[in-house]
Amino acid sequence: MDDDWAAEIDEVKGDVSRQQNHTLQHSVSQNHQTSQRSYSLQAGPVLDTLHPDLAASLPNVATPNDSLDYEDFQTNLEITKLNQLNTKYAKFTKILTSDSNINIQDLRKLSWNGIPSELRALTWQILLGYLPTNKSRQSSTLKRKREEYLDGLRAVSVNFDENDSEKQCVGEKTAKFENSSEKTKVSSDLNSKEKQLYHQINIDIKRTNPTIKLYSYAQTQKSLRKILFLWAVRHPASGYVQGINDLCTPFYHIFLSNYIWQLQRKISDDSLLFIPGLLDDSGTDANEQALLADPNILSYNLDNFDPTLLSDRVSAIIEADTYWCLSRLLENITDNYIHEQPGILRQVGDLRNLISKIDVELLHHFDQEGIEFIQFAFRWMNCLLMREVSMPLVIRMWDTYLSETPLGYNIFHVYVCAAFLIKFSAELKEKDFQEILLFLQNPPTRHWTEKDIELMLSEAFIWQSLYKNAGAHLR
Repeated sequence: MDDDWAAEIDEVKGDVSRQQNHTLQHSVSQNHQTSQRSYSLQAGPVLDTLHPDLAASLPNVATPNDSLDYEDFQTNLEITKLNQLNTKYAKFTKILTSDSNINIQDLRKLSWNGIPSELRALTWQILLGYLPTNKSRQSSTLKRKREEYLDGLRAVSVNFDENDSEKQCVGEKTAKFENSSEKTKVSSDLNSKEKQLYHQINIDIKRTNPTIKLYSYAQTQKSLRKILFLWAVRHPASGYVQGINDLCTPFYHIFLSNYIWQLQRKISDDSLLFIPGLLDDSGTDANEQALLADPNILSYNLDNFDPTLLSDRVSAIIEADTYWCLSRLLENITDNYIHEQPGILRQVGDLRNLISKIDVELLHHFDQEGIEFIQFAFRWMNCLLMREVSMPLVIRMWDTYLSETPLGYNIFHVYVCAAFLIKFSAELKEKDFQEILLFLQNPPTRHWTEKDIELMLSEAFIWQSLYKNAGAHLR
């Protein structure tokens, strides 16, 4: 280890004490040596050691070797898990409902270890700064921002119902004036760019999350086209770049899920934790009334819900909330999507340098095989690992990313990618050039659970805590 690293690490203070660092580093080291083992087989909620004041006390649960038979053992595990979830839900509820102003620091600290699915949409909007912490301003702010989104759509001459992108973007005006003055020629060029933009978005949307049924519906694809096209025309410096379509979907996912949850909870008249303005209080939304009268309403989830059942009003709200939250996210990683994408190139370089400090043997093997980090890590940065792990696990990762200050999509994400790569270190060292690239293009994460993600996040947290004050460690 370089001298400047050693000097900086000695001065590390804050969230991780020296004793915790020693213990957790030993755990991480053991994990590197046993990378063939699934994360889920390792005992102990590591994240709780990072924030011990938030950890729920666990009862002593008997093992299968004790007097309890295996079924009783499994039942006790389920009861323990349910108690943990109830405890976490109660803590979030207290923060979100206790005062007229939500304590954003307490919310961030609690959210780092994961957010209850029912409260995720509300919490994400607050963490992103889209929903004010001042409760008296929440309804008016959302109403204004949602109307701004609709005004933006009205300002673009695009028929989003059409699937043929060549007929989009005021194509008739382009043809009408194609032989006119220079001023008209400029207008024609702009229209051509809009048609090309819409065409690219349309292509990408059709292959977004192909394994998730929700994204195969024409209604969902239409909503995503509207969100991405409006964002692109409002951000000409970067415009639309492949990968932004992926980043849009977690927001759409949880906001639609939250609407379903609100419908189900409306029966019990529990509205304290509702995002304002989503449900129709006037009773004039015929689609919503039909959903509330549906005897199967309590069984609806994203796996079986048909988005064509949504009213135009609700679709517009979910789109608007998705649009503004996506915009807040992309503000933090703007350099990733401007010309030549310098932010991503910098992150890829930072990842290589970080691996040189953590696992130099893996780096040497990559060098010997002619592997360049850009060949596999570009997609990790561009799509934030959304192509590598499932949607529920991506959403869990984003709980932590949104809890970081600044948001974890830039710096912290590099440490997460390092932990992700190191997870497979032993296997990669046995592979040649082609095998390495094929492996990293389709890593074996199909059976990963939240425990795998949480242990990966904990490793990233350790490394960031150790190295964040070493000014030159990623250079």
